[in-house]
Amino acid sequence: MSASGNSKLMGISVAAIAIALVAIFVASYSLTNIATLDENDDDDERYVPQTREMWLFTQVDEHIDEDKYSIPPDQFSHDSIVVNKGDNVKIHFYNLEPVETQEHHTFTITSPYDINHDINAGEEASIVFTATESGIFDYLCTYHQPTMRGQLIVLDN
Repeated sequence: MSASGNSKLMGISVAAIAIALVAIFVASYSLTNIATLDENDDDDERYVPQTREMWLFTQVDEHIDEDKYSIPPDQFSHDSIVVNKGDNVKIHFYNLEPVETQEHHTFTITSPYDINHDINAGEEASIVFTATESGIFDYLCTYHQPTMRGQLIVLDN
């Protein structure tokens, strides 16, 4: 095997070891946190709902060639929102498209939340609701599929 072949093989081996170490660290860290939560679980302590406030923006992925791939380059600035069941959620949703484009975007979640805010370019909306159901719920822009979507993750207390 040539020196450059050995060098490439060594680089791949080092990368594989690094990835494995990171995976072990992440798994052990997660298990430690789960164990800590279980140990501190007290039946007398009740979860107190909080107000979860976040800012969500429209953005364009410049790497997506809409003409070539026939999909829109539009995306949300966050592809997930995590809250606890019972939390009051306030999302500040901004359409950052230039006003002259008059391009609309929506923030839409279907049942059980039934939210649909349609805003024009340059506008913003405040979306307020209580996270009454736990689970994973898709949010999307009805105009820009399949790229403009995310998930509302409502954790059980």
